[in-house]
Amino acid sequence: MGLLKRYAAKVAVTAFASVMLLTTTVAAAKIGDGVITASSLRVREQASTSSATLTLIPNGTTVEILAEEGDWYLTSYSGFLGYIHKDYVDYEPVIAIDEAAELAVSIVSDSAPEEDAAQSVKQDIVDTACSYIGVRYVYGGASPSGFDCSGFTMYVYKQFGYSLPHTATGQLLNHGTSVSKDEMQMGDLVFFRDPSITSKAASHVGIYIGGGKFVHASSSSTGYVVVSSLSDQYFANYYVGARRLVTA
Repeated sequence: MGLLKRYAAKVAVTAFASVMLLTTTVAAAKIGDGVITASSLRVREQASTSSATLTLIPNGTTVEILAEEGDWYLTSYSGFLGYIHKDYVDYEPVIAIDEAAELAVSIVSDSAPEEDAAQSVKQDIVDTACSYIGVRYVYGGASPSGFDCSGFTMYVYKQFGYSLPHTATGQLLNHGTSVSKDEMQMGDLVFFRDPSITSKAASHVGIYIGGGKFVHASSSSTGYVVVSSLSDQYFANYYVGARRLVTA
Protein backbone atom coordinates (compact mmCIF):
# COMPACT_ATOMS: atom_id res chain seq x y z
CA MET A 1 0.00 0.00 0.00
CA GLY A 2 3.00 2.32 0.14
CA LEU A 3 2.40 3.19 -3.51
CA LEU A 4 -0.61 5.24 -2.41
CA LYS A 5 1.81 7.98 -1.32
CA ARG A 6 3.04 8.37 -4.90
CA TYR A 7 -0.21 10.02 -5.94
CA ALA A 8 0.62 13.37 -4.33
CA ALA A 9 3.59 13.71 -6.70
CA LYS A 10 1.68 12.90 -9.87
CA VAL A 11 -0.11 15.32 -12.16
CA ALA A 12 -3.47 13.70 -12.18
CA VAL A 13 -4.15 11.94 -8.91
CA THR A 14 -3.40 12.30 -5.20
CA ALA A 15 -5.29 9.33 -3.79
CA PHE A 16 -6.68 5.92 -4.61
CA ALA A 17 -9.40 4.49 -2.39
CA SER A 18 -7.90 1.22 -1.28
CA VAL A 19 -10.96 0.69 0.89
CA MET A 20 -12.58 -0.78 -2.25
CA LEU A 21 -10.69 -3.98 -1.57
CA LEU A 22 -13.74 -4.90 0.49
CA THR A 23 -15.52 -5.89 -2.70
CA THR A 24 -12.43 -6.51 -4.87
CA THR A 25 -13.52 -3.57 -7.01
CA VAL A 26 -11.80 -0.23 -7.38
CA ALA A 27 -13.54 3.01 -8.26
CA ALA A 28 -11.93 5.63 -10.46
CA ALA A 29 -9.12 7.39 -8.62
CA LYS A 30 -10.59 10.49 -7.02
CA ILE A 31 -10.34 12.62 -3.90
CA GLY A 32 -13.92 13.86 -3.89
CA ASP A 33 -16.97 15.00 -5.83
CA GLY A 34 -17.83 18.48 -7.00
CA VAL A 35 -21.09 20.11 -8.03
CA ILE A 36 -20.75 22.91 -10.60
CA THR A 37 -22.23 26.18 -9.28
CA ALA A 38 -21.50 28.40 -12.31
CA SER A 39 -23.99 28.65 -15.18
CA SER A 40 -21.35 26.81 -17.23
CA LEU A 41 -17.80 26.16 -16.12
CA ARG A 42 -14.78 26.02 -18.41
CA VAL A 43 -12.54 22.95 -18.26
CA ARG A 44 -9.06 24.22 -19.01
CA GLU A 45 -6.04 22.32 -20.30
CA GLN A 46 -3.82 23.71 -17.53
CA ALA A 47 -4.47 25.27 -14.10
CA SER A 48 -4.62 28.82 -15.45
CA THR A 49 -7.29 31.21 -16.73
CA SER A 50 -5.08 31.84 -19.75
CA SER A 51 -5.02 28.14 -20.66
CA ALA A 52 -7.09 26.75 -23.54
CA THR A 53 -10.70 25.71 -22.88
CA LEU A 54 -11.32 22.00 -23.48
CA THR A 55 -15.08 21.92 -22.86
CA LEU A 56 -17.86 23.43 -20.70
CA ILE A 57 -19.66 21.77 -17.78
CA PRO A 58 -23.31 22.80 -17.18
CA ASN A 59 -24.58 24.14 -13.87
CA GLY A 60 -25.54 21.47 -11.34
CA THR A 61 -23.40 18.74 -12.90
CA THR A 62 -21.59 16.46 -10.44
CA VAL A 63 -18.01 15.61 -11.44
CA GLU A 64 -15.22 13.57 -9.91
CA ILE A 65 -12.35 15.57 -8.44
CA LEU A 66 -9.04 13.80 -9.06
CA ALA A 67 -6.56 16.26 -7.53
CA GLU A 68 -6.09 19.79 -6.18
CA GLU A 69 -3.59 22.25 -7.61
CA GLY A 70 -3.67 25.69 -5.98
CA ASP A 71 -7.00 27.32 -6.82
CA TRP A 72 -7.92 24.53 -9.23
CA TYR A 73 -9.35 21.02 -9.24
CA LEU A 74 -8.40 18.36 -11.78
CA THR A 75 -11.44 16.56 -13.19
CA SER A 76 -12.39 14.19 -15.99
CA TYR A 77 -15.54 15.15 -17.90
CA SER A 78 -17.00 14.04 -21.21
CA GLY A 79 -13.73 12.47 -22.32
CA PHE A 80 -11.59 15.47 -21.34
CA LEU A 81 -9.07 15.65 -18.49
CA GLY A 82 -8.61 19.24 -17.33
CA TYR A 83 -8.84 21.88 -14.62
CA ILE A 84 -11.84 23.72 -13.14
CA HIS A 85 -11.65 26.71 -10.80
CA LYS A 86 -12.47 26.06 -7.14
CA ASP A 87 -14.61 29.21 -6.86
CA TYR A 88 -17.35 27.59 -8.95
CA VAL A 89 -17.37 24.11 -7.41
CA ASP A 90 -19.19 22.82 -4.33
CA TYR A 91 -16.62 20.25 -3.22
CA GLU A 92 -17.14 17.22 -0.99
CA PRO A 93 -14.06 15.09 -0.20
CA VAL A 94 -14.06 11.31 0.07
CA ILE A 95 -12.27 9.19 2.68
CA ALA A 96 -8.85 10.57 3.60
CA ILE A 97 -5.83 8.79 2.14
CA ASP A 98 -4.43 7.84 5.57
CA GLU A 99 -7.76 6.34 6.63
CA ALA A 100 -8.00 4.41 3.35
CA ALA A 101 -4.49 3.06 3.77
CA GLU A 102 -5.13 1.97 7.36
CA LEU A 103 -8.39 0.27 6.44
CA ALA A 104 -6.76 -1.47 3.47
CA VAL A 105 -4.02 -2.84 5.74
CA SER A 106 -6.60 -4.25 8.16
CA ILE A 107 -8.54 -5.84 5.30
CA VAL A 108 -5.45 -7.45 3.81
CA SER A 109 -4.39 -8.79 7.22
CA ASP A 110 -7.73 -10.58 7.50
CA SER A 111 -7.47 -12.17 4.05
CA ALA A 112 -6.65 -15.82 3.49
CA PRO A 113 -2.82 -16.21 3.29
CA GLU A 114 -2.93 -18.01 -0.06
CA GLU A 115 -4.79 -15.04 -1.57
CA ASP A 116 -2.57 -12.33 -0.12
CA ALA A 117 0.36 -12.54 -2.53
CA ALA A 118 -1.62 -12.41 -5.78
CA GLN A 119 -4.07 -9.84 -4.41
CA SER A 120 -1.22 -7.62 -3.25
CA VAL A 121 0.48 -7.75 -6.65
CA LYS A 122 -2.78 -6.96 -8.44
CA GLN A 123 -3.39 -3.99 -6.14
CA ASP A 124 0.15 -2.75 -6.67
CA ILE A 125 -0.27 -3.04 -10.44
CA VAL A 126 -3.46 -0.97 -10.28
CA ASP A 127 -1.86 1.58 -7.93
CA THR A 128 1.12 1.93 -10.24
CA ALA A 129 -1.05 2.25 -13.34
CA CYS A 130 -3.27 4.89 -11.73
CA SER A 131 -0.26 6.88 -10.58
CA TYR A 132 0.34 7.75 -14.25
CA ILE A 133 -3.14 9.23 -14.84
CA GLY A 134 -2.63 12.54 -16.59
CA VAL A 135 0.57 11.53 -18.43
CA ARG A 136 0.26 12.56 -22.07
CA TYR A 137 -0.50 10.16 -24.89
CA VAL A 138 2.44 9.81 -27.26
CA TYR A 139 2.25 7.47 -30.24
CA GLY A 140 4.92 4.81 -29.77
CA GLY A 141 5.56 6.01 -26.21
CA ALA A 142 6.47 3.53 -23.49
CA SER A 143 7.74 5.67 -20.59
CA PRO A 144 6.37 8.21 -18.08
CA SER A 145 7.29 10.97 -20.53
CA GLY A 146 4.50 9.67 -22.78
CA PHE A 147 2.58 6.43 -23.45
CA ASP A 148 0.53 4.83 -26.17
CA CYS A 149 -1.92 2.13 -25.10
CA SER A 150 0.28 -0.96 -25.37
CA GLY A 151 3.35 0.99 -24.29
CA PHE A 152 1.51 1.90 -21.10
CA THR A 153 0.51 -1.67 -20.20
CA MET A 154 3.94 -2.94 -21.21
CA TYR A 155 5.68 -0.38 -18.97
CA VAL A 156 3.43 -0.98 -15.93
CA TYR A 157 3.73 -4.76 -16.09
CA LYS A 158 7.49 -4.55 -16.62
CA GLN A 159 7.75 -3.08 -13.11
CA PHE A 160 6.45 -6.42 -11.82
CA GLY A 161 8.65 -8.72 -13.89
CA TYR A 162 6.33 -9.32 -16.86
CA SER A 163 7.58 -8.88 -20.40
CA LEU A 164 4.90 -7.80 -22.89
CA PRO A 165 5.22 -6.84 -26.56
CA HIS A 166 4.53 -3.28 -27.67
CA THR A 167 1.30 -4.15 -29.51
CA ALA A 168 -2.25 -4.70 -28.27
CA THR A 169 -2.65 -7.72 -30.56
CA GLY A 170 0.56 -9.33 -29.31
CA GLN A 171 -0.54 -8.89 -25.69
CA LEU A 172 -3.98 -10.36 -26.44
CA LEU A 173 -2.83 -13.41 -28.38
CA ASN A 174 0.36 -14.45 -26.61
CA HIS A 175 0.15 -13.58 -22.91
CA GLY A 176 -1.89 -14.50 -19.87
CA THR A 177 -5.06 -16.53 -19.49
CA SER A 178 -8.39 -15.59 -21.03
CA VAL A 179 -11.10 -14.56 -18.54
CA SER A 180 -14.75 -13.77 -19.12
CA LYS A 181 -16.07 -10.26 -18.65
CA ASP A 182 -18.01 -11.13 -15.50
CA GLU A 183 -14.96 -12.80 -13.92
CA MET A 184 -12.49 -9.95 -14.44
CA GLN A 185 -10.34 -8.84 -11.53
CA MET A 186 -8.27 -5.73 -11.02
CA GLY A 187 -4.99 -5.95 -12.89
CA ASP A 188 -6.40 -7.90 -15.81
CA LEU A 189 -5.69 -6.58 -19.29
CA VAL A 190 -8.77 -5.54 -21.27
CA PHE A 191 -8.79 -5.40 -25.07
CA PHE A 192 -10.79 -3.66 -27.76
CA ARG A 193 -10.91 -3.81 -31.54
CA ASP A 194 -12.14 -0.94 -33.68
CA PRO A 195 -12.40 -2.31 -37.25
CA SER A 196 -11.95 1.19 -38.64
CA ILE A 197 -8.47 1.24 -37.07
CA THR A 198 -7.12 -2.27 -37.63
CA SER A 199 -7.88 -5.68 -39.10
CA LYS A 200 -5.76 -7.34 -36.40
CA ALA A 201 -7.10 -8.94 -33.23
CA ALA A 202 -6.94 -5.78 -31.09
CA SER A 203 -6.54 -2.05 -31.57
CA HIS A 204 -6.48 -0.95 -27.91
CA VAL A 205 -5.58 -2.25 -24.45
CA GLY A 206 -5.92 -1.06 -20.86
CA ILE A 207 -5.72 -2.32 -17.27
CA TYR A 208 -8.92 -3.19 -15.40
CA ILE A 209 -9.16 -1.49 -11.99
CA GLY A 210 -12.52 -2.87 -10.86
CA GLY A 211 -16.01 -1.47 -10.71
CA GLY A 212 -16.42 -1.74 -14.47
CA LYS A 213 -13.59 0.75 -15.06
CA PHE A 214 -10.13 0.56 -16.59
CA VAL A 215 -7.10 2.84 -16.87
CA HIS A 216 -5.46 3.34 -20.25
CA ALA A 217 -3.45 5.65 -22.48
CA SER A 218 -6.57 6.76 -24.24
CA SER A 219 -5.78 8.15 -27.70
CA SER A 220 -4.12 10.98 -29.54
CA SER A 221 -7.44 12.86 -29.51
CA THR A 222 -8.08 12.51 -25.75
CA GLY A 223 -4.39 12.94 -25.10
CA TYR A 224 -3.82 11.44 -21.64
CA VAL A 225 -3.75 8.36 -19.47
CA VAL A 226 -7.32 8.32 -18.13
CA VAL A 227 -9.90 6.13 -16.40
CA SER A 228 -12.85 5.02 -18.55
CA SER A 229 -15.87 2.76 -18.12
CA LEU A 230 -16.37 -0.49 -19.97
CA SER A 231 -20.01 0.55 -20.32
CA ASP A 232 -19.13 3.62 -22.39
CA GLN A 233 -20.66 3.08 -25.82
CA TYR A 234 -17.38 2.96 -27.73
CA PHE A 235 -15.71 0.49 -25.39
CA ALA A 236 -18.85 -1.64 -25.00
CA ASN A 237 -19.14 -1.93 -28.78
CA TYR A 238 -15.51 -2.83 -29.41
CA TYR A 239 -14.65 -4.95 -26.36
CA VAL A 240 -13.03 -8.24 -27.44
CA GLY A 241 -11.73 -9.84 -24.25
CA ALA A 242 -9.59 -9.85 -21.12
CA ARG A 243 -6.39 -11.63 -20.13
CA ARG A 244 -5.03 -12.37 -16.64
CA LEU A 245 -1.29 -12.39 -16.08
CA VAL A 246 -1.23 -12.61 -12.26
CA THR A 247 -2.67 -15.97 -11.29
CA ALA A 248 -0.81 -16.87 -8.11
